[in-house]
Amino acid sequence: MLNYINSLYELELESGRLDFESDLGYREALRCFSVQYEDVYLAGEPKLCEALFSSCFDLEYYASRAAFSYGLRLGIALSRW
Repeated sequence: MLNYINSLYELELESGRLDFESDLGYREALRCFSVQYEDVYLAGEPKLCEALFSSCFDLEYYASRAAFSYGLRLGIALSRW
């Protein structure tokens, strides 16, 4: 079932129906991250910054997928109730 939920999450992302950028808080957090990343990049080691950047977006992806999975399971449970 978890593989099916992950597939649904990917489908929602690819279709554009799951749009994080439409959320003002998400846009602001992403903007702040980008500014901070650029400051660190210019002040330090670019390879370390690239690894950090990649890790942050991996974390965001998996956190979003977990939230989607939880919401879907909750919705299914409520529809059965």
